[in-house]
Amino acid sequence: MSEAASLLSSCFHCGDAVPPAMAGEVLEIEGREVAFCCPACRMVAMTIRDSGLTSYYRFRDERGDKPTTPARYDAFDQPAFQRRWVRRRSDGLVETELLLEGMHCAACIWLIEHHLRQLPGVREVQVNLSEQRCQVSWEPDVSRLSNICSAVAAIGYQPQPFSADRLEQSQRAEQRRLLRQLGVAGLGSMQVGMAAIGLYAADLQGGIHDSMRELLRWASLWLSIPIVVYSGMPFLRGAWRGVKARRPGMDLPVAVAIVLGFLASAWATWQGTGEIYYDSVTMFIFLLLTGRYLESRARAWSSRGGTDLNALLPLAATRFDADGKLETIPLETLRKGDRVVVAAGQTLPADGILLERDASVNEAALTGEFMPVHKQPGDLLTAGAVNGDQPLVMTVEATGADLRLQMVQRLARQAEQHKPLLAQLADRMASAFVIAVLVLSGLTWLGWHFIDPGRAFWVALSVLVVSCPCALGLATPMALTTATQALRRQGLLVTRGAVWEALPTITDVVFDKTGTLTEGRIELAETRPVSGRSADVCIAIAAALEVGSSHPIAAAFGAAAGNMAEQRRDVAGLGVEGVIAGRRYRLGVAAFAVNGEVAPPGSGHWIALAEEGELICWFRLDDALRRDTAATVAALQELGLRLHLLSGDRSDSVARLATELGFDHYVDSATPADKLAYLTRLQGDGKRVLMVGDGINDIPVLAAADVSVAMSNASQLAKTRADCMLLGPQLSRLLALLWQGVRTRRIVRENLAWALGYNIIALPLAAAGLVAPWLAAVGMSASSLLVVLNALRLQRLRLPPSATS
Repeated sequence: MSEAASLLSSCFHCGDAVPPAMAGEVLEIEGREVAFCCPACRMVAMTIRDSGLTSYYRFRDERGDKPTTPARYDAFDQPAFQRRWVRRRSDGLVETELLLEGMHCAACIWLIEHHLRQLPGVREVQVNLSEQRCQVSWEPDVSRLSNICSAVAAIGYQPQPFSADRLEQSQRAEQRRLLRQLGVAGLGSMQVGMAAIGLYAADLQGGIHDSMRELLRWASLWLSIPIVVYSGMPFLRGAWRGVKARRPGMDLPVAVAIVLGFLASAWATWQGTGEIYYDSVTMFIFLLLTGRYLESRARAWSSRGGTDLNALLPLAATRFDADGKLETIPLETLRKGDRVVVAAGQTLPADGILLERDASVNEAALTGEFMPVHKQPGDLLTAGAVNGDQPLVMTVEATGADLRLQMVQRLARQAEQHKPLLAQLADRMASAFVIAVLVLSGLTWLGWHFIDPGRAFWVALSVLVVSCPCALGLATPMALTTATQALRRQGLLVTRGAVWEALPTITDVVFDKTGTLTEGRIELAETRPVSGRSADVCIAIAAALEVGSSHPIAAAFGAAAGNMAEQRRDVAGLGVEGVIAGRRYRLGVAAFAVNGEVAPPGSGHWIALAEEGELICWFRLDDALRRDTAATVAALQELGLRLHLLSGDRSDSVARLATELGFDHYVDSATPADKLAYLTRLQGDGKRVLMVGDGINDIPVLAAADVSVAMSNASQLAKTRADCMLLGPQLSRLLALLWQGVRTRRIVRENLAWALGYNIIALPLAAAGLVAPWLAAVGMSASSLLVVLNALRLQRLRLPPSATS
């Protein structure tokens, strides 16, 4: 046999024979077309090829083993693969994200999580159904990624590294497969139904010839086989997974109903006597597949735009080489310190510092703010933002795992690792519910066997079919995932899932002042000349003194800057002095600038401008208030929340701001310990507190609050201690957070009420013989679909009436 024929007759990855069904599923690897024995081997080989690791095949000594052995995935342990797909955490663990094909309900989540947690060294496992994603963390000295992937494959799921593109491909493939199975079930069930009509009509009209009856019964059998074997395969495969792992899921009672109904009908056909149920079995499969297909479409729609922020990044970047010439390079080769050119309308490839001239960038994908943001040389630029109407030059400060995008993504994944108490309770109930349904079905058959033996089988079948623990398992996680994604698109990132339980109970909101209610940027609030000179002249003199200074006060006069003063000198803690047109001026605290004692003209932070020791002007400086602060505070008050202002500032600006905005309580000159004690007292009085802050001094109170929000400009440490993080400067996003919390609790309660109420009503009715199997199939599918569609209502983020008026 030639080498080419050998490559197409045996699996290139594991060496097994290629079945006829896989004959056309070839890949080109290193210039050769190769074939595979199954989709899983093809998928692993594609991942190895796309990761640039085809040398694995050149240097291996022997073929890999079957899916249940670690050798099949040993390429995942290669250093090059690990550098791209595996991240080492600060606590010594390593983690990765896997895309798992074949998941379709909450029982799959439960099975995968419990199965992997039993592996040696595996510490954390979190599965997201809507994104088909599994995040797993393990001890690298105890276990390997190949072992974990093999364990996943052993229970029937196909793992590969997670990416948004692969997720989209997987969802499309799943929907095409379900559509084909649905088509076979639909066409086949119609043919079986026509045969059933003939048999039913014959019974009503006095019967038909025995040979014709046998023909219709055998025709129904042969027509039902492809429906049961092909269209019913998702349910049969799912049931086998659960049985093999000794963790039965919702597919088990469905598969039992299908198999029992078909086998009973086949036995009756073979014996030539007894009832046949082909029409009900095939219609049952068709209805369940319809529900599963619609649910799959809804999950795919839910995951749109919330899967992978890395999809915002370009594939290539243009940088200056060592000779100062422009070159286009792959994004992966970009390094810190590179000078990059970004054309107008293009996406920024990395975090960096703007050089040379002003620019305008659109950060809507990151912050939810649709207006372009003005940037000046020296300002930070964020990867994923879109450049405005002219090219810009930037110095790269961060790439890869150090990007702000990556931090946001990690925090988002962290939020999903926490399961609220309701979700944990639902998981436990769902797993126990399957066993209870099987027992109840058996008892129902036994009871009806004494009441009416002819109906015993169908009544027991209805009990198996009508139950729906999937709706119970999906009720909470589907709502929380949808709500989190909706907020992220609005510029607010939820980093801990526990906030959803606390948000609806919030009674008090505590704000820091500087950098939270204000922008943390000094501005010139008032000018009071005292020597007859105009305000504009005084501002121009002060600006000339501040030219070249890095002090924050200098920015308040920067717009009016002209020529720099001569003999300019900064005096630490006091001010600045210099000579303009032969006259010496000083700007700073009054004791430094003016000869003699003078008192500021009012409350606030005042600095003096003096000419040769004589006072000529007072300037009042203030921290610029965020543009939406007043509206946000007013809206929070309309929601009935009590507002508190805690600030470390020692000036009377705290009292003035609290009075101006209408805060219920305020404290100035507060140390971190004071803030923590204040919050603890509130909680001791039974209050539920939301804390909003930005600085390192806010970290203790952020950690202690029931819900905490860090501003976009917060210190890195403050962001890691907060439950939520604003991605832009819009304080009004707090209203969206609070209202989404209320709506999410309502949706979760509606889903749980429906899931529990449906089963409480449907199971007794089915056991009483009042629900036909076809109606039970409709009820089960509709129950899961309704939970998913109800959760998708959270995609539309609406503010409370008081916030939009």
